[in-house]
Amino acid sequence: MPDAANMFDRLAQKREQGKAVPAPEVEPKKQQRKATGKRSDPNYVQVGAYIPIELNKRVKRRLVDTDKDFSELVAELLDQWVQSNQD
Repeated sequence: MPDAANMFDRLAQKREQGKAVPAPEVEPKKQQRKATGKRSDPNYVQVGAYIPIELNKRVKRRLVDTDKDFSELVAELLDQWVQSNQD
């Protein structure tokens, strides 16, 4: 009967030989989109404003009905305001 210590040594050696070397982790390449739209247009700037929730809901509903863009609406209203407040 073989020596028990030798059997465990051989099992440990086989186990070490069978271990695969882990492949280095490679991050998947991110698909880069073509820069389009107002976000990448240097003629536009993003702005923010706080408005009441109910007003926002009513505006969104009206915009859907008129096929208008929120940015278009804001630009139009701001332009009208500037025109009416010229000194």
